[in-house]
Amino acid sequence: MSKNTNILTSYLKLIDIHVDKNEFEYQLNGHPEFPNILSFSDTLHFFNIDCSVFEIDQEDVELLPKNFISINDEGFKLEDKKNYDISASNLVLLVDKSESFYNENKRNNLFLWSTVLLGALMLSVLLLDFSFFYTGLAFVSLSFLGIFLSYEAYKKTHGKGTIIPLGVCQNKMLKTDCDYVFNYKKWKFFDISEISLLFFFSQVISFIVLAVYKDLNFYYFIYKYIFYLFIPISFVSLYYQVIVIKKLCPVCIGIILCVYAQLALLFFLPNPQININPFSIALYGLFVGASALFLLYLKEKINWNNKLKEEIVKSSRFKRNYTFFRNNLSIQKKTLNDDFLSSFNFGNSDASLVLTLVTNPSCKYCKEFYPTFMRIINNYSHKINIRLVLDADLDNFSEELRTTYINMACIYENSEDKNTFFVALEEWYTIRTDKNGISRWNDKYSHLFINQDRVISILNNQKKWRNINDINFTPDIFINGYQYPIEYDRADLEYFLSEMMG
Repeated sequence: MSKNTNILTSYLKLIDIHVDKNEFEYQLNGHPEFPNILSFSDTLHFFNIDCSVFEIDQEDVELLPKNFISINDEGFKLEDKKNYDISASNLVLLVDKSESFYNENKRNNLFLWSTVLLGALMLSVLLLDFSFFYTGLAFVSLSFLGIFLSYEAYKKTHGKGTIIPLGVCQNKMLKTDCDYVFNYKKWKFFDISEISLLFFFSQVISFIVLAVYKDLNFYYFIYKYIFYLFIPISFVSLYYQVIVIKKLCPVCIGIILCVYAQLALLFFLPNPQININPFSIALYGLFVGASALFLLYLKEKINWNNKLKEEIVKSSRFKRNYTFFRNNLSIQKKTLNDDFLSSFNFGNSDASLVLTLVTNPSCKYCKEFYPTFMRIINNYSHKINIRLVLDADLDNFSEELRTTYINMACIYENSEDKNTFFVALEEWYTIRTDKNGISRWNDKYSHLFINQDRVISILNNQKKWRNINDINFTPDIFINGYQYPIEYDRADLEYFLSEMMG
């Protein structure tokens, strides 16, 4: 089975998901179902990696992402969709990155780059020559403004969102249209946004390097002539915008104004005798080149991430195919003796769609699923028969835990408005580890802690039903008696229920 583990970890690396292989193998080998496919699926979920196993037909191959794993009697095989032979195996394993994964990475990247740019700005300020501090500070600040505008231009060029208001970049009255200008076919042989990003980024890097080397005079000297070279380029850009395209790009104009403002600032600096130092030239050339390579690396990384996201979207679309879900659901374990179940019932008792949730007030994963469950109740309770079962084992619980389950059942049984039970359970998930909070919770609902003999009988009946159906984990979900497939994220339940109700 080490071969399967190697193939799976290679697949994860290929789609840019990195796990500790030793830890993965440790968790995998400790699974009671190892080496069954369920052990791999559960271990992936343990690492917060969504995965699904599907049995597919020939017409479904087109829906597959570029890379995936096929499963046959010999084990796993890493597949490329172009070379995939469905006759060898029609069972496939797909891995998906959840939206939270991207949001977390987006936040981490934002924090990282904000920290880097802020650090570079602070370092630049500290390295300024205090004899003309304010002029130098304005010059460096314009460099950072240029980086910001260039990056926003890059996002517009590559079809990404931007924080610049739409009314600025696209305004009929002002005749502005950034998208049209950036993507104008006549200058497709070079990318304005990439050139300006390199220009300002290398400006900051070379400033820091030459300031450390104490040769800022050379820095200002060389950029004065670079700015002179920029003048005809700016006129060409403005000519195309005003005369040829007849559309203006505020971002482009902002970049041009940054450069002209920097050129104007240079005239406020003293003009000492410049000694052309070969080492300064070498340093400047080296770090401009390094800046170019770094930005090229970032561009490739961004392109790779964009391709990866496209594959993930395809995978998610495949996973959320309702037909596959329905077929997968129909082969799952079906509960027995449902008429014997003494569940807590909500919603429409006459509905043909029955949703059963087995939950545990002390379970972390039940707490995570609870907001989704509440949305289902709020949005679909008039169309669904909802049953809730507590994972209670009163004979083996501690006295404290036993009391908690009985009190919880009493709240349902004795409250006129059954929504009180949901509010109480939601509050419990918040305070379940806080002794003071538990005490206040008990005081709030103590008037409902009556008729305990009846609720004890209900909880014992629920235990018998769970034992008959071998239900040992929470949260466990059943749709019309069929167990919700483990391959699917619980958060997807809401999506599939809306499909099932038609």
